[in-house]
Amino acid sequence: MYKILLLLHKIQTFNYLHLMNRRILYLLVASTLSFFSCKPKSNEADRWSTIYKNAYSNNDYITAIVALNQLVIIDTANAAAYYDSLAYYSIKKIKNYDAGKKYTDIGLKLNPNNAQLLEYKGIFLGSENKIEEAKAYIQKAYKNSGLNKHKYMYASLSFTTDNNLEAYIKTIDEILYSNSKPEKFEANVDAGTTQMVDLKASCYLDKAKIALNSNQIKLSLLYLDSALILTPNFQEALFYKEKITTGK
Repeated sequence: MYKILLLLHKIQTFNYLHLMNRRILYLLVASTLSFFSCKPKSNEADRWSTIYKNAYSNNDYITAIVALNQLVIIDTANAAAYYDSLAYYSIKKIKNYDAGKKYTDIGLKLNPNNAQLLEYKGIFLGSENKIEEAKAYIQKAYKNSGLNKHKYMYASLSFTTDNNLEAYIKTIDEILYSNSKPEKFEANVDAGTTQMVDLKASCYLDKAKIALNSNQIKLSLLYLDSALILTPNFQEALFYKEKITTGK
């Protein structure tokens, strides 16, 4: 059970999806209903595209979301791409998970093979403890993306149900010792904070936890050092290293 709890902590954003809020949905609806113009749609699309680009360039994500909602109405030909961005900003930037879940579902209806949206759907299902359904979406995401992060997420989900540590270690070793391009992975810092780390650093951290659970202290420290070489400010790896070296 201890091993399961340690590895479950790594599944992307599962621990804090219950912090959902509705603070900007009314703004999106109001903006959609209130803005009408006599200008041609192509001009309006250009106008809102400019507003959107300026907003995300200045990290003004609420304005970016409002602009994207206008573009969904005006530029329907590109709606699938807009819903991808709407889901991203809602989930990753303003943490409005209710809205993000709705955008994800709409986006998948328009493009069922969007790997990013498949990943989000899998995460939402995982947070609802619908593990087998979550695995199916993550597996499809991996099939469409070929990204090791999706392979890693699938292995983590599988471990929660089959408790097959040998299979889990095999997967993370395949990721660690492959010649694939570096990938980033969103790791939890606490219940409401995440950080982007090297995916292989996250794999090394998992191996460090497994070694520590078997009381292999030196091996655990070796894996932690490997993780920190790849991501020097990896907060969870730093936490475990301090815990081992200080005994606290």
